[in-house]
Amino acid sequence: MPNRSFERRTFLKMLRAGLVAGMIWSPRLVRAFSPPSNLNLSGFVPGRPEWIVHEDGTFDIYAGSIRLTNCRPTINGQSIFVRNTFMGDSPKGKRIIYEIDGGFVMLDLRTHSNSISIGAEISGMAHAPALVNPLGEGYLSGANRFFKQSFGTGGQSGIFGIRKSTGNKLKRYPEEEAWSYDSFLTTGLIADNGDTLSVGAYEITDFIQRSTISNRPDHKGQTDSLFKNDAVFFDAGFITENIPLKDEFIKLPDLFLYHGNQPYQTMQNLVWQISEQNQARYDTATNYFWTSFQDFHTSFSYTNLLDQLKILDELKPAVSLQTIQIGPGYCVPGDWLKTTDNWPKSMEDAARQIFQRKYRAGIYVAPFVAHEKSEIYHSHPHWILRNSQGVPMVMGEDTNGKLFALDGSHPDVKDYLAKVFRSFLKMGFRYFELDYLDWGLQDSSDVQRVRKGKSSVQIFRAVMETIREAIGAGSFITANKTPYSPLIGLVDAVRIDKDQSWKWDGTTEQIIQESYNTQYFNNVFWQNDPDVVFLRDYQSGFTNNEQKSLALWAGFIGGAFGISDNFKIMASEKLHLWRFLEPAKRPQSAILPFWGADVKNKVAVRRYKNTKAWGVLILNDTNETVSESYSISDLIGNMEAWVFVWEPGFSLGLGNSGKISVNLSSHESKLYYLSEENENPSLDLKISGKESFDE
Repeated sequence: MPNRSFERRTFLKMLRAGLVAGMIWSPRLVRAFSPPSNLNLSGFVPGRPEWIVHEDGTFDIYAGSIRLTNCRPTINGQSIFVRNTFMGDSPKGKRIIYEIDGGFVMLDLRTHSNSISIGAEISGMAHAPALVNPLGEGYLSGANRFFKQSFGTGGQSGIFGIRKSTGNKLKRYPEEEAWSYDSFLTTGLIADNGDTLSVGAYEITDFIQRSTISNRPDHKGQTDSLFKNDAVFFDAGFITENIPLKDEFIKLPDLFLYHGNQPYQTMQNLVWQISEQNQARYDTATNYFWTSFQDFHTSFSYTNLLDQLKILDELKPAVSLQTIQIGPGYCVPGDWLKTTDNWPKSMEDAARQIFQRKYRAGIYVAPFVAHEKSEIYHSHPHWILRNSQGVPMVMGEDTNGKLFALDGSHPDVKDYLAKVFRSFLKMGFRYFELDYLDWGLQDSSDVQRVRKGKSSVQIFRAVMETIREAIGAGSFITANKTPYSPLIGLVDAVRIDKDQSWKWDGTTEQIIQESYNTQYFNNVFWQNDPDVVFLRDYQSGFTNNEQKSLALWAGFIGGAFGISDNFKIMASEKLHLWRFLEPAKRPQSAILPFWGADVKNKVAVRRYKNTKAWGVLILNDTNETVSESYSISDLIGNMEAWVFVWEPGFSLGLGNSGKISVNLSSHESKLYYLSEENENPSLDLKISGKESFDE
């Protein structure tokens, strides 16, 4: 532990950094920006977050009707034991210094033009804690729901009600009904009236940001059969992985808090700032692609590729596609430049065949994966990631054997991956699907690495930066099976859930849910990729109605849009639907007007400025028939509009109306065209607002 002289020097340094000499011992209130005098069409009004700092070092956060009170920093899930507390002014806000055993924790509570933030620094520790929450143990009131963002691909995101204890107990075991939920990257606390407090960090290059909402049940009565009101608490901070600290000091990223009167727009306020701070790649051309995987899995061959390209050559009129991607199976995983017998010795021939048709050539790579039958596994055993006992970690297996993860901290691993991707770029590939990226993000406190001293995020980012540098800024990356936050600024599209099923089941339902719940950052961090749609009549358990609903939804919300079907045997009406779903070159996102509202159907809206009109898609993804009505003003901001039922190449006018009423059977959808000037959609108009003759 540092001695007292070290503590004294650290404390004086903190004083010089901005803490005024005069200590303030009374509560202080700091206000952020005022809402605008006029409202936009959506009715969104930014809020006015407020600080209250108390003399004991705790602080409160007020955001409209939402309160977080008695907040204090926590380390490893425990309140810090404070010997002394010092408070004063700092640039743009207030500063609190907590003297703890062996060091100090300093918080800066700042105000900005449209948000408030919490900065934290810790001194006097040789190793970082496992977890630091600058905003810890905040007693939550005023919110009855919360938005939980998943860690990455395949997670569960969405708005959930804050549970209450019911008093029901198991007879032979005391049921406490305690719960705790983690959220990553962004989190929202939501009140009945729409008030929302969104929380996240701009800096994503060093640590995973995590927030937790939990309860503490409170019993009363002789048999614990009665419950008082549960206490609900909120924590927000960073997973710091016990990494060693240089000079026994760590500065954490700032936590930012936004407030508004609507959940969707409040969350978007935060993510736009995160995207700007990290130079997110949200302006690359829309990914409109064909992939081999769903049809062929790992059996796709060079002969199959030529067959598919011949099919596309013969289609009249041509089918619009941007990318043709070769999926897994062309090599043993890990030996990416050594092809199997089904492919030429160099994949350059395959890339050339694709490029000659004016498509972008794409290829699948799982950079952190090494198969036990690969050459790199046997030739470079020191490249393999090991667990805390020093044993190589088996991460999975396929039909041919076990799969291991490469240690991203090893400089030779990064050199090898740089060589792989430079080689593919030289061959002519400009599109890369990177799979199993979560294998490259293993908590540094749980594994043995060749190079120690960095967090899993720092190691992961370094590898991904190596890949991006190798393929250049103009190449396109789709990330799959991946954490979200460390990729911002490095990739162009991200798969939001697992592979699409062959029928409408729990997988399809989950993909739709994730696409809906993560739409607020679609085309902001990257293009969301909900996996391919199926318009086939073979190897499919989808009904025609379900295929259409899924395709309309994936095409309408915007983002990456792909297929794996054989166009040669696709029915003419489904080919017509595919052409109707062609996206615009520049990514576009639909708006979700009822995100967070008590509406059963999924409703999405697109604006078509050139025609002074809107598209409205309503999807019933439930397993029952749903009847609902929606006011035109809630959908588009106008009190009424001319309403048309819209199909590819067809429309039916329903007249001028102030509402839309639908009765949709299970998995059915309906598309509408709303016009200001009583003009039905052109027969050539596509769902993106693009017309057939447009370039």
